Amino acid sequence: MALLDNCIRGIREGPWTLLQLRGDLISSADVNGDDVDFLTSPESLELLLKSVFEWTRNGWCHGHVRRRLNRKAELCLFSPEGSACLKLDLWLRLPQLDEGRTLILENCVELLSGTGIQRLPLRLEVALYLQHMLAKKKDLREDKYRKSLADYRQRCPEFALDLERVEELGIIPGEVKEHSAGTLREAFGESPARKTSLLGIHEEGFLSYPRTVKAISVMGCDGAGKTSLSWSLAELEKRYARVFTGKHLYRKSWLYKLAVIFIRPFTFQSRERFDELFAPLVYLRACLGLRIKLLRWKRGITLIDRGLLDFMYLNRKSDRPGFSRLFFLSRLCGKRIPVVHVMADYAAIRQRKDEVSEKGHECYDMDMWQAHALRCPTDYLAFNNTGSLKSSSQTLDQVLRELS
Repeated sequence: MALLDNCIRGIREGPWTLLQLRGDLISSADVNGDDVDFLTSPESLELLLKSVFEWTRNGWCHGHVRRRLNRKAELCLFSPEGSACLKLDLWLRLPQLDEGRTLILENCVELLSGTGIQRLPLRLEVALYLQHMLAKKKDLREDKYRKSLADYRQRCPEFALDLERVEELGIIPGEVKEHSAGTLREAFGESPARKTSLLGIHEEGFLSYPRTVKAISVMGCDGAGKTSLSWSLAELEKRYARVFTGKHLYRKSWLYKLAVIFIRPFTFQSRERFDELFAPLVYLRACLGLRIKLLRWKRGITLIDRGLLDFMYLNRKSDRPGFSRLFFLSRLCGKRIPVVHVMADYAAIRQRKDEVSEKGHECYDMDMWQAHALRCPTDYLAFNNTGSLKSSSQTLDQVLRELS
């Protein structure tokens, strides 16, 4: 818990701008509680996620990012042993009026100055809270909502009578709805609805991670322990039905076997170097292979000891690894199943894979974090694997259960 407190302090004092929309200022009291809602900007979101990446590498937490739509990112920070969790909803665009159909706030760069956590004037926060209750269709007779309403009634004279009526009726009557909506429109106006690009529609509709988890990619730098962790998980819990070698998504295809027989001899390359030479084709075949496997796997969760983006990553055993120039293909194909990015100290990696350089290891982790955490849609867990194999597998299982 102490290490997770470091993350909470970092969130409150970091170089980003976060507008907390309701509730008490974020603290350790929010751990294992409800989501804490913030409005932020794309720039601040990227800064925060980069810090989460560093916190994970330092062993303070395990960081999970989930995005299905461009307007919102869900961030969960798990304690090192996996028993405590802090949940944040980070909004870039906030649909609140007309029961969640109309935008009133879009990022917070123009609304606020300075950095850190900031708040709206109380009257606007109360009006936004009422519209939030309408948009989410909350049961206002629940104790936690009645407590919030009573607190706002005591602190906000402008809405005191309205809040009293809401408490008495257990619903938000029409005049209270119009009063709060009018207050917000007067302060912020309404943002025009954004049109989603064809590429965005394709990603959100066709590539987005499935709601029912059939497979999880367990990826990481060579020597990070992803394969051992996968097998340990499968032995620990029956719900992990199998461990599948990721390279088999393309190496068992006839197309690849024919290429190895007829093309590879003329390249004078090793199997690994041959794969890198034809990385875009290997990636496309792996994407197709994954789609086929997802249709066939019916029972339990399959752990795949490699991620799709691994097939587009070149020169990984050098000091300057990087993605193929055709990396844009990842926006056109490749089902984005949940990904566990296993991170380990370089000292541990060197003992297992001495051909991996320290600079190459650092580049791999940073590039993969940026590729997975900042894209949309995504379901990405940065997992610190510095404990024993048994403790790490137990922690990962506990985290994955919380996320499912």
